Amino acid sequence: MALTINTNLYALNAQRNLRKTESPLATAMQRLSSTLRINSAKDDAAGLAIATRMQRQINGLTVAMRNANDGVSFAQTAEGAMDEMITGLQRIYELAEQSSSYNTSTDRSSMNTEVSQLVDELNRIVSQTRYNGEAFLNQSKSIDVQVGTEIKETINVSTSNVSPTSMGISTTYSESIGGSSIGKSAGLTFLGTGLSANATINGKDIGDAIATTSVQNNSLSLVNRINQYTGDHGVTAFSVGNSLVAGSAAMTASLTSAAAAQYVDAGFLTINGVQIGSFVAAAAGEAASADTAITNMLSAINAKTASTGVTAYVMTTTNYDTSQTGAANQVLVLTNTSGAGISVSQYAGVTNGSALSNVLASSTMSVAAGQNGKIIFNGAYSDTSVTLDGTATGATFGVGSSSSTVTLTQQSANSLSVTSAANANLAILIAKQGLDILNSEKATLGAKLNRFESTIRNLDNVRENITAARSRIMDADFAAETANMTKSMIMQQAGISVLAQANTLPQQILALLGK
Repeated sequence: MALTINTNLYALNAQRNLRKTESPLATAMQRLSSTLRINSAKDDAAGLAIATRMQRQINGLTVAMRNANDGVSFAQTAEGAMDEMITGLQRIYELAEQSSSYNTSTDRSSMNTEVSQLVDELNRIVSQTRYNGEAFLNQSKSIDVQVGTEIKETINVSTSNVSPTSMGISTTYSESIGGSSIGKSAGLTFLGTGLSANATINGKDIGDAIATTSVQNNSLSLVNRINQYTGDHGVTAFSVGNSLVAGSAAMTASLTSAAAAQYVDAGFLTINGVQIGSFVAAAAGEAASADTAITNMLSAINAKTASTGVTAYVMTTTNYDTSQTGAANQVLVLTNTSGAGISVSQYAGVTNGSALSNVLASSTMSVAAGQNGKIIFNGAYSDTSVTLDGTATGATFGVGSSSSTVTLTQQSANSLSVTSAANANLAILIAKQGLDILNSEKATLGAKLNRFESTIRNLDNVRENITAARSRIMDADFAAETANMTKSMIMQQAGISVLAQANTLPQQILALLGK
């Protein structure tokens, strides 16, 4: 290589190599100071893109875990409130059981006072239990909790309306006649000489009803007939509070006798779509006694319990003979054991020669619905007019040219009373149903809590592993970077030393000029 002063090729070469050591040193020092392997896209463009997507997923998983924990809090809030409601209903059930036994009116009044306070507490719990400022136990509440990083990755958690007014069985409703709605009580007065009806509960035909007695006794027969098929339509009936009246006053219901056998047609009464079938109300030459009619009706209904789901029984202390006092304390109550609706259908398919020919011209019948379902009477009444009185709200009663429909909804738990054995028995049913509803809600919430906890554990595991993968891409390896920095610093020191030597070469050329 030629010796030149104007251009120091050795120095230029040393400078170039020195600059090559500066870049790795700067990179190593940047990574060590920032703790990141990738500080800009130029460090690793593909790695940065992958790590960015991973970070999005990590952020989403973190929020999803927080959402799931919020869902846990919501469910636990509802469950805690329901626990207190169950405690109250258990006490109501105990008081109702106690009141249904032999107790004085004073004892029952004291029990009823406690029941009223317990109902007030149930209402307070429902109205004042809030989550994030919103009461939710007095309505059907449903929320979708986002527990994933993509759309529609949700868990639905919901609660039903568990207010006292939503639990129990109903004795009140509103009626409409000719399209006009008027508030009425459950008391209906039937005026006429013939009442023909075919009964269906939940689509099951329960066959012919007894009609050689008054409507009061017919209700007992219907109870027995209905309960025979509880297995099919899920309805249980009992009677606690009918009265026979002439106009508005109670009267004695005398039963007529028949020279021929009183035969009840098979198509007269249907429960839950199952016809109960025909039976003999009174044998030939016998007086059509209530005992005979009720016994035969009870047997006919209970013979088809497996088909209808209805079991018949009578709650009464009255001794039925050939005549009855209209003041007997009885009410027809249909209880759906499966929680489904109750449908009773009737039609005017029996003539004067049948067992329905001797219905009293005037009687009053009270009806109460059971469980979650309805009692629906559909069909035609012959020679029948309807007198409505009282006030209430609920379902509808419509009177047409040849048919009528009665729909009875649930009785509010607010109306619980244990002032009498009959009321206590109804309170027992309502408390049991309320407990069933709350236990079902708690079971659902418990299952959702397990899902949330499992989801949280899974999300935590996924987040941990995604974070580890991102760390391997983004984070600096201090051992490697320290070694790189040390190497680069030594190379730089060597380069500086060589550059200093290269810069002295022109000085040596001057020695040639001196000689």
